[in-house]
Amino acid sequence: MARAAGLSAALAVAFAAWPTAAQLSADAQRIYADFQRLAPHRAMAVTPNGQASSWMGASGKDPSAAVERVLKNCQEQAKAACTLYAVNNVVLNGRDWKSAAPPLLPPIGRLHPEPYGVNRGPQAAAGLIVWSHGYMGGKDSTSSAPQPQVGNFTAAGYDLYRFDREWIRDWAGDATQLVETVRQARSMGYRRVILAGQSAGAWVSMAAALRGAPVDSVISVSAAHHGEVTKMTDVSRARSEWQQIVKGIKLGPRLVVVNFVNDTYDVGGRMDDASAAFAASRVEAIVISNPPGFSGHGAGNDNSFGRKYGACIYDFIETGARKAPCG
Repeated sequence: MARAAGLSAALAVAFAAWPTAAQLSADAQRIYADFQRLAPHRAMAVTPNGQASSWMGASGKDPSAAVERVLKNCQEQAKAACTLYAVNNVVLNGRDWKSAAPPLLPPIGRLHPEPYGVNRGPQAAAGLIVWSHGYMGGKDSTSSAPQPQVGNFTAAGYDLYRFDREWIRDWAGDATQLVETVRQARSMGYRRVILAGQSAGAWVSMAAALRGAPVDSVISVSAAHHGEVTKMTDVSRARSEWQQIVKGIKLGPRLVVVNFVNDTYDVGGRMDDASAAFAASRVEAIVISNPPGFSGHGAGNDNSFGRKYGACIYDFIETGARKAPCG
């Protein structure tokens, strides 16, 4: 008993010495605020004098790659030992990051909780955001990192689940199953449900909205599922199927549709199609077409996109406010 009491006292002293967000240096506080609003897997480390380093958007089944990278960078820059401060949305308070892993919630149909994240469940969470990844033939993308704009939602208390598809052989069937799982999530008590995706994940999210998924919003970034333009046998098909989707979505969910210049999967004209369709249907939507400074099919993976557009995307989806640079 005496030994246990001594250990508790030692832990209390250690935790008292552990820097809270308020005790971090001003620069470290800025890094921590930025850190919270970007995508997992992510890790932040601090030096003995309260400076900080972070790494966000690492792929993997767990945050190991983010942890390894941030400790290496921090120690190289500080020339001193660094300590992990937070991993994903878990502040460690001196604990080993693996033992501090939050419990995983159960799957919701084909949806699985983002590993090593604080998910609160349908009654306690602000809502549910479902990430659907892109796809490359012959490559398993089920451990790829979500895009940075999801971080604003997890910071606001949303649970983060993934709609993982190792192989995409039947996107229409995937869209139908995504509708079914959203309905299941609603029946469990999630007050808000948002679909977010990139490439094939954006396409299936938009298709689910077309098929009546009871969602509040969809974030579609670089939607595609026909492959690269140079490999298409019928370019017109990709555009006509996109037109069917954007014309068919009914008034209800707020939509954010993003496309970048030099996207090798883009047949052209689709953002004009989206703008015209939403104007006609009066669907609430923001179309971000070829934002300056970003290029290529995967431009939304860059943390700088999340830093520039994440907050205004969040504000529009939550309140309908059209703020710069989104507006």
